[in-house]
Amino acid sequence: MPRPARRTVLAAGAAGAAAVLAACSNEGRGGAPAEFVNAPVEMPRHIPFPGLEPDLPGDPATGLMDAYFQYPAEPLVATSGAPGDGKVVETLVRTDSPVPPDVSRNAFWQELNSRLGSELEINIVPGPDWGQKFATTVAGDVLPEVFCVDGGMPQLPQFMDAAALDLTPYLAGDRIADYPFLANIPPETWGPTALNGKIMGVPIPRGVMSTNFLYKREDLLAAKGITEDPTSFEEFLALCQELTVPRENVFALGSVPLDLIRQMLGIPNGWVEKDGSLTRNLELDEQVEALEAARRLVEAEVLNPDTFAAQGNDVKNWFGSGRSYFTFDTFSAWPQFIREQTSGEDFSMAMLRTPGYDGSSGTAVSWLGNPTYGISAIRQDAGDRAEAILNVLNYLAAPFGTEEYLFRIYGAAGVHYELSGTDPVLTDRGASETQLGFRYLADSPWPIYVPGNRRSTQNWYDGQKIAVGQGSADPTLGLYSETKSTTGGSIDGRINDLTNDILQGRKPVSAWPEGVRAWKADGGDRIRDELEKALADRGDSLA
Repeated sequence: MPRPARRTVLAAGAAGAAAVLAACSNEGRGGAPAEFVNAPVEMPRHIPFPGLEPDLPGDPATGLMDAYFQYPAEPLVATSGAPGDGKVVETLVRTDSPVPPDVSRNAFWQELNSRLGSELEINIVPGPDWGQKFATTVAGDVLPEVFCVDGGMPQLPQFMDAAALDLTPYLAGDRIADYPFLANIPPETWGPTALNGKIMGVPIPRGVMSTNFLYKREDLLAAKGITEDPTSFEEFLALCQELTVPRENVFALGSVPLDLIRQMLGIPNGWVEKDGSLTRNLELDEQVEALEAARRLVEAEVLNPDTFAAQGNDVKNWFGSGRSYFTFDTFSAWPQFIREQTSGEDFSMAMLRTPGYDGSSGTAVSWLGNPTYGISAIRQDAGDRAEAILNVLNYLAAPFGTEEYLFRIYGAAGVHYELSGTDPVLTDRGASETQLGFRYLADSPWPIYVPGNRRSTQNWYDGQKIAVGQGSADPTLGLYSETKSTTGGSIDGRINDLTNDILQGRKPVSAWPEGVRAWKADGGDRIRDELEKALADRGDSLA
């Protein structure tokens, strides 16, 4: 069947596009074959930007990120002239921060447009509304020139083939040298942009920042004379019981750290690969042991009584205010905790080193997060402006230590930030106006940097070093499965519902094996087959 016209596909909406494109079946499977969507392509050459030397060097081999104790007093001016072409650049982004004032009331936005040489028209959508907004935008055939997509979107390869511009001629191999800040993005981040044998977008890098770990309130623990991390689950449980004081509304935990317990038991991240065969970690026997241990935490009443009804910000606030000692979150949350904590100047947090479950060394793993947040794509019919738009995206990826980074993150001196030594500290106006969401369009590799707080920067770096040292990456990252994109969310949702029922005591732990069997029968086994095929194709392309 010939490929449907772009307008036909986009008018169908995100869900409708899946149905339309599924009509282009291959041997009755529906959608595009794995060898097409996972077809190899010449990826951009990595050209590290020769900028500021870090105070604590990272390690590209492990994913450890560079750390800096202060911003340079004289930042490097890394660009010359405005990157834009004088025309409006339409964009659609999400944000998890409060929506800032519009451009007519936003001095930072106005200055950004002046520096870009093009008006950056940003439709900023709050995170909870993003899915519906994106679907209606697609359905109305009003995609802007630049838009961000999630790698888990249903029928992503087909949608991108119909809607997005092929960037291979601009970015493959040495051609990316024209965009030095994009060339600075690490190679492992580009994987999800490779679809249908083409480079279909610019990756939004996060490195190991999306890796989850257990934060600890270092200051509160030290005040109790506790300076050593527990060396087993039993010690962790005993510590949680010691710290919990219900009459003072203080509890060790604000959420059930089930994934932490799984990592204590050495359960690998996502899928387990051996000789080209894959096993989902849900199927491992240790999962039952992890659920039983999590139930023990619940029954010991070391969790805030509102845990199961709480929102994410509630859990963060409990930790920041000292009502909980531990919280499970990502490395990317570190700056927010520092910025929003309410416990005073002595506030200090660090990463709890994940112990082996039974106290044995070398058991625990750390599940490394996806280094790519999403894909920033250029609309297919904007090809005549591709270079100008890529120049804008390149500017928005200016790295730490440059004058361009200082402006795009902190705004204008004396207006949006004040200097503490050489470090920029956001003012209230800066915190309001600078959150435009364009870090979901393009970004540089994140630095480990807490302005004016050397100790917190060191703790952040030390925590990352521990995490990557025992890191476990999902071997299927960057591979596409049609079944995963269409039914993976549904079957994963049912497994998550079962998990919550077990944790809250509504179902016994013995219900878990049957839930996993249902997950496999309802699509998990098909996902495995497709990922194994994609894994083999990737291996062949690298041979």
